[in-house]
Amino acid sequence: MIQSASCKLITCILPNDGTDRILLRTLRTDMQIIRASSLQVRGLAMLAGKKFKYGEIPENVMVRMVSVVVEAEQADQVFDYIYEKANIGHRGAGVLTMSAGVTASPYSLPEGVPDEE
Repeated sequence: MIQSASCKLITCILPNDGTDRILLRTLRTDMQIIRASSLQVRGLAMLAGKKFKYGEIPENVMVRMVSVVVEAEQADQVFDYIYEKANIGHRGAGVLTMSAGVTASPYSLPEGVPDEE
């Protein structure tokens, strides 16, 4: 029987500038988090400061969506860590959310798996 744990899902939308790779690397080295992924997605910068005419849709841009699954007990700590490491508090840096009620199976990487460059 596979054990499951009560977890939370932390999702952030980041610029497509390499911030996601740095974040994933630091999550692994500093907090030993391996249940994380990054996907390239299209986004609309609705609040980017440009003025749009009524009925216009802003131009879409490529962004990175980072998803991190963490155990519920450490979720607040990881959320704060991501906020700081990804500079979310700065203009144009991205968006950070946390969802409750995710069930996930714990796993670990085999010994000797090298870090990505």
